[in-house]
Amino acid sequence: MGKVAEKIIMQRKYPKNRENLEFYIQGLIERRFTLRQVSYITKYTTRQLTRLKSRYAAKGKAAFINGHRGLKSKTKVPERIKNQIVNVYKTEFLNFNFNFFAAALHEFYDIHYSYSTIYKILAEAGIESPEKHHKKKKDKIHRPRYRRECGGDLVQIDATPYQWFSWCGDNTYYALHGAIDDAEERITGLCMTENECSYGYYEILSQTIERHGLMFDIYSDRSAIFCATPKEKDKLTVQEQLAGLHEKRTQWQRILTDFRINQILAWSPQAKGRVERMWKTLQGRLPWYFKHYKIKTVEAANIFLKEHYIDIFNKEFSIKREKKAVWRIPPVNWRDLICSRFDRTTNSAGVISFQGYKFQIEARDCARKKIELCIYKDCIKAYMDGKFYAVRLLDELTDGIGETMSVSLKNLIYQYMYSDAKQISA
Repeated sequence: MGKVAEKIIMQRKYPKNRENLEFYIQGLIERRFTLRQVSYITKYTTRQLTRLKSRYAAKGKAAFINGHRGLKSKTKVPERIKNQIVNVYKTEFLNFNFNFFAAALHEFYDIHYSYSTIYKILAEAGIESPEKHHKKKKDKIHRPRYRRECGGDLVQIDATPYQWFSWCGDNTYYALHGAIDDAEERITGLCMTENECSYGYYEILSQTIERHGLMFDIYSDRSAIFCATPKEKDKLTVQEQLAGLHEKRTQWQRILTDFRINQILAWSPQAKGRVERMWKTLQGRLPWYFKHYKIKTVEAANIFLKEHYIDIFNKEFSIKREKKAVWRIPPVNWRDLICSRFDRTTNSAGVISFQGYKFQIEARDCARKKIELCIYKDCIKAYMDGKFYAVRLLDELTDGIGETMSVSLKNLIYQYMYSDAKQISA
């Protein structure tokens, strides 16, 4: 008899069911059925049936009783813990994503359950994930850019405005500047300021160099800080023309040239997807950390970001690559190079004029010399003949007893370091 014919006969005589399992096991013992026949009818494997047959022969009907019946599951979450999880989410983590919540329960509340268990508990309580994906119309698919193979080969930078301190009633949008390594998905620098500005980008570049070294390529958007606008790119100064430049360079481009870093400018947000995804993660987590540690100011946030959160993020999200990182060693004086610089020529008294202010170069033999006025976040220096010299603002106006920097000097530094980078191109 063929297998197909035998199968048809079995279907007619013995329909599939497990209700009469004892009858079929007894039939196996009495050799009225084969293992294959009973396996087809009951959907048990032949191995399971062999075991059941042996147990039934030894214990009788007791062989079919589940040994775990009546025992409490070791993996079942107690109702008390379920209620605690739901209450913690509603009071402390409302609108935060479930994945971060599960990690925070493990770290801060000594509650250790998997993401799927936490998700199930919250779903049963009627709480929907804020990142639950709904069906949308298919957008135009962008071809993904391949990840670089080595750390230090490419770093993506950007800034995003967000209400980081809304938990304490401060609904101001502050700009968070960030840099992330393309290969290892490791944050290399974070800095928060009032708005997107030169100082923010100078600071994350400094943090990157301090932590790792110099990268080969840097990837950014086309804000005014990164490249001259179409209207300004052809307006070269005499010094720039004499230097053989064909397009105007921004202060940022000048810094990259000094460090021999290649600049890549993106044409769309999708092109720098890794840094855009980083913003989504930070916006979904940082506000809770600020609330937990009672951080209410930009100054306190910058200390926390630099000393703690970068390591927290990298520990969870960074990836290891097979190839060794290729960070380059920076020059000894690399900190002096990260500034806004302007070419000037001193007069016979060693004085220069800049933005309506007069500065005295505190150096000997500085009359009629070409110098670079270097503006840093907290001071102004003059670079002349391969050395840095202090400068003194003539006719200083102090803004209080004991102040070492005049109002005029503060305003000048603010104009070129902290003003909106999207509006001003130095």
